[in-house]
Amino acid sequence: MLEAVAGTRNGNVALRDGRMLGFDDIGDPSGSPILYFHGFGSSRLVRHPDDDIAGRLGARIIAVDRPGIGRSSRQPGRRLLDWPHDVRELADKLGLERFAVLGWSGGGPYALACAWVMPERVTVVGLVNGPAPLAGVRPVDYLLRTHRAAARAADRAPWMIRVAMWRWARAQRRDPERHLDEAIAKMVEADRALIADPTVRALMLANAEEMKRQGGRGLYDEALIMARPWGFRLRDVRVPVLLWHGDDDPSVPVLMGRYVAEELPDCRAAFYPGEGHHLLFDRWEEIIAAVIA
Repeated sequence: MLEAVAGTRNGNVALRDGRMLGFDDIGDPSGSPILYFHGFGSSRLVRHPDDDIAGRLGARIIAVDRPGIGRSSRQPGRRLLDWPHDVRELADKLGLERFAVLGWSGGGPYALACAWVMPERVTVVGLVNGPAPLAGVRPVDYLLRTHRAAARAADRAPWMIRVAMWRWARAQRRDPERHLDEAIAKMVEADRALIADPTVRALMLANAEEMKRQGGRGLYDEALIMARPWGFRLRDVRVPVLLWHGDDDPSVPVLMGRYVAEELPDCRAAFYPGEGHHLLFDRWEEIIAAVIA
């Protein structure tokens, strides 16, 4: 069973435009810094529940809520490339000259954006089951019909995405336990086994409340960003990238991971047969050790 360890340091910083950015600061305060970016539909809480792992490895992990999520103020109309500027301010205030970035699932594009904007400060990028672009790319075989529909809606009828996110959030608010159980039922066996751990399940239920602390518009902003062009090309990311991806991931198909690995100039990728979208929980120690190495 995974065990949660107390000692997380909660923080907030005021950005120049008056917004607040919330984060958890875990591990060794003088350790190798990693800025961790949570997935879509989650918050800074969705990470391995044993925060002591970071300390044992000599890592300092700053898990940051994106605008409109958790403890971070919303930024209306934001785009993917707005995020690196928030991260730069956060790093400056924390006294971090250079740092690694680690993105799980929907946090992957944000990690890559930071590397593209700040190659002089980002030492390495860790991607765990991260998606490929849904829009602004040549015809590719990883795009599902739902991906194409989302990209069209973001361009022509963003209200459709807002309605879809409202319905999703409403079902979660009405009965978080049932909503989680329905999501688990659609997962592959490897993911169901990980989420069955009581500590991880409790973390997921806590996240259901935390990610909507600022209201539901942050989730809508996230969905629009995922469906729109990123604003840079993968081939122009010059920072080294470490990539982990489960072959059986139904949420972010492995074809996406393989495309990202092929497009990035400097990427070391590992694909895991039989593993799914939540391998982050099972391989957290391995991932952190590789990123700080």
